[in-house]
Amino acid sequence: MLLASGFGENYYDLDMEQKREVFFVKMNEMLDVSFENIKQEKAFVEAFLNESAKNGFRITNQKNLEKLIELKNKYRVENLFDLAEYQKRMHFIPKSLGMAQALVESATGTSRFAREANNLFGEWTWSGEGLLPNRRHSNKKHRIRVFDDLQQSVDSYVLNLNRHFAYEDFRDARAQFLEQGKEITGLDAIHAMHSYSENENYIKILENVIIKYNLEKYDRSEDFGSF
Repeated sequence: MLLASGFGENYYDLDMEQKREVFFVKMNEMLDVSFENIKQEKAFVEAFLNESAKNGFRITNQKNLEKLIELKNKYRVENLFDLAEYQKRMHFIPKSLGMAQALVESATGTSRFAREANNLFGEWTWSGEGLLPNRRHSNKKHRIRVFDDLQQSVDSYVLNLNRHFAYEDFRDARAQFLEQGKEITGLDAIHAMHSYSENENYIKILENVIIKYNLEKYDRSEDFGSF
């Protein structure tokens, strides 16, 4: 079943330059939504754990404890009360990185996966459900995840980079920049994306996209100074 385009009814009638303009505007908006949700989750964790520390972690608010457990599981934090690990994982990613990967993985929102599954980043699933790739190797069992809308795909991508073991190098690099009072940019972050694609030229492709379309202009650290 072909899902409605989240880029607008006439998106596929536009020429490629017009598509890219709409694509980057929409991606910018959706990344903002993802980041705002992370900011709220992080603020809750910090407030709850800082307050709990004053009471020797004698938890009396069961509802808030359950919410903390949900976030622990969501971000795959090992220790429930490890504030530093939450902070390391609950952070934004460079917009230029997300935009470049979405453009490459979804062919600017025109790929079959984008159009039929609202999947902008080629995310796989092994649940047995999802879109069957046309050229899947006979030894492979994965399918393409289906999302209800494009925002879900963006949220899932950001969460994936923030919690999956394959992107620990990215989180380490981001943390190092933050320790120096800086924010990691897309051109810095792409070097930690070696696990994202089997294409040996993937990092170079992302670099070219970021530079060609000047995507680092979206990496505005002042927007997320409160992270």
